Amino acid sequence: MTQPDDISLDDILATKAFQNFVESARHFCLLIETHQSDNPKEFLQTIKRHLSALYALGLDIPHIYLTSDLDLSVDLSDTEKKTIRQFISDRVPFSYYWIVLNPVDMKNLADLGTGDLLDDLEDIYCDIKCGLIMLDKDDFNAKENGVWKLKFDYDSHWSTHCIEALQVIHDYIADN
Repeated sequence: MTQPDDISLDDILATKAFQNFVESARHFCLLIETHQSDNPKEFLQTIKRHLSALYALGLDIPHIYLTSDLDLSVDLSDTEKKTIRQFISDRVPFSYYWIVLNPVDMKNLADLGTGDLLDDLEDIYCDIKCGLIMLDKDDFNAKENGVWKLKFDYDSHWSTHCIEALQVIHDYIADN
């Protein structure tokens, strides 16, 4: 069924906004995969720049309506996830931080929770990487699912990790 704001896969792939997001996403993944920067503060500065760009560019990923109901999900292996987590762990000087769980509820006392920078960065990487893997396939349905996954994961998952990671990295760099 065609939606009022339906846009074709080819149209999405041709937009400068989507191309910019994909380029930024590939650079972020490459940073993690090639184990760049052993200096924790330098690593966090670089991650901060990448996350800022990804968050801003992710806002413009268009919604796509899937033309197929095939489940074409991709996941990284446990070994790949463990390697990524270890690389990140070796470069961040802390993992846990405080977050306010209800930041706009001004009527009650703030509820605090614990964030995890390692988890934030790993989840962002995995969500983006899996979307890119699907996008890189030659199959139309895989590409369509890749675009859908990148948008869905941004809206429902990693954008929150991104904002929290940006906040804690910003605060850490400012204090150190």
